[in-house]
Order: sequence, then structure tokens, then C-alpha cells
Amino acid sequence: MFFLSRLENNFNTQANLFTALVHLGLFIFMIFSIQWKMQVPYYAEVELWDTVPTQTKPAPIVKKPEPKKIKKPAPPPEIKKEPIKADRDAEIQLRKKKEAELKKKKAAELKKQKEIEALQKKLQEQEKLEQLQKQLLEQEKLKQVQEKLQEQEKLEQLQKQLLEQEKIAQIQKELREKDLSEKPRVALESDQDILGGTDSSELAKYKTLIQQKIHQNVNRQLCGLEPNTTLVFKISLMPTGYLLTDSKMIQSSNLPSCDQAVERAILQSQPLPLPSDSRLFSKLKDLELKFQPNAIQ
Repeated sequence: MFFLSRLENNFNTQANLFTALVHLGLFIFMIFSIQWKMQVPYYAEVELWDTVPTQTKPAPIVKKPEPKKIKKPAPPPEIKKEPIKADRDAEIQLRKKKEAELKKKKAAELKKQKEIEALQKKLQEQEKLEQLQKQLLEQEKLKQVQEKLQEQEKLEQLQKQLLEQEKIAQIQKELREKDLSEKPRVALESDQDILGGTDSSELAKYKTLIQQKIHQNVNRQLCGLEPNTTLVFKISLMPTGYLLTDSKMIQSSNLPSCDQAVERAILQSQPLPLPSDSRLFSKLKDLELKFQPNAIQ
């Protein structure tokens, strides 16, 4: 590029270059147009004869019939293979392109199908989780309802116990008032009965029945093997045969297990047998009972 830019502005150099090119062309033309090889001179040979040779008449030449030329069928026109090959290449390329597009389309559809399946699976898991949460909430609600019901039942039982305690207290109060009001009369009647001997046997009978019922419920295995083991309990009874107050131990057996066994037996034996006669009950409502669990009955 630098040489051309200098040549454009230098006319002398252009003229010299043009002259050199013309001479070079003439030199090349002379080399290829002029024959530079040396030619060999032409020589001729002559034979000399003494006499003239006689000429013999040549035999007539019989011309053989020329064979008929059979026209060869024209060769079929050559089919240009290059265009067919080009068409085939184009068809193969088009087929490959279509196959690639089809594969690409199938891959896209497969990817989309997998995405849909993953989304469906996720939705199913979410539904299961929601159902599980609902079940847990229902279980919690049910548990709360059950707890409320249990609390309500406990409250009702407590109210019943309070009512029963109030009734027991009322009955105890009435019995005390009645006892106080009937004391003089009962004392007189008891004196008369003792003198007459009519109620002493009944009192002994019911006292024995009470002791026997309690003794049957005592677990004697907890009282050891000593036959003289003795306990004394004081009890207060209501007309229904139930304890008015808790039993009170006056004499212990020195075996805590035995003391507790007799105390449980008293509670388990309720209601205790009592007479229907109010005069006899008044003498049996406060009793001191003596127990010998290991004694032979």
C-alpha cells in the first residue's frame, strides 16, 4: 500500500515501469514465436535403368461390395447425475432437519409432560398435607371437646359429691337433733327393755352380724400368723347402713398392713345390716367393734 501511494505521485517511475513491462512482453513473444531449432536438409535418391521395363497390364480390380452400414441406435441421453445427487442431498438434509425438529418437539413435549406430572405430584402431596392438617385439627378439636366433657363430668361429679355431702351433713344434723330430743325417752325405754330383757338378744344379734360381714372382707394374709392379733374400731352409722363418719381405730394390732386391711373391710362392707326398729338402731348407731382376724370363727 505504501509503494502504490508513492507510485501515484511519481510520473517518472511510472514511465520507467511501463517501458520495462513493454520490453519484457516483446522478449516473451520472441521466445515463443520464433523457431530456434536447426532443420536437417532434404535428400532425394534416383535409380538408373539400362532398358525401359515392359509394362504388364494389371489385373482388373474387383471391388468387393461394401457391407451395409447398420445404423447403431442412438445412445440414450445421458442423465445428469449431479442434479439428482444434489436433490438427494437436499432431500436428506431436509429429512434430517425434519427429524431434528421432530426430536426437538418430542423432547419439548416430554419435558412439558414431566413438568405437568411433577406439578400434579406436588399438588397431590399438598392435598395430602392439607388433609393431614385437617385431620390433626379435627383430632385436636375432638381432644379439646373430650377434655371439656371430662372436665364437665368431673365438675358434675364434684357437684354431686358436694350435694351428697350437704345431704349427709343435713342428715347428721337431723339425727343429732333427733337424738337429743329422744335421749330422755330412749333412756327410759332402754331401762325398761333391760329390765324386761326383750331387746338385749336383738342388739347382740345385729352386732354379731355387723362384725361377721366386716370380718369376711378382711384380707387375713396381711395380719400375720399371730392368733391373738386384736383391733378395736369405733364406727358411727346412719339408718341406711352406711358410715356417718370415718371409722376410728381405738386399738392397733401393731401391724399397719393389718390395720389398713380391717379399715378397708369396714368400707367395703357397706351397707351394714341394721334393724328397722328405730329404738334398736339408736343403740347400734355408735359401736365399738373388736376384731381378731386370725382367730378361728
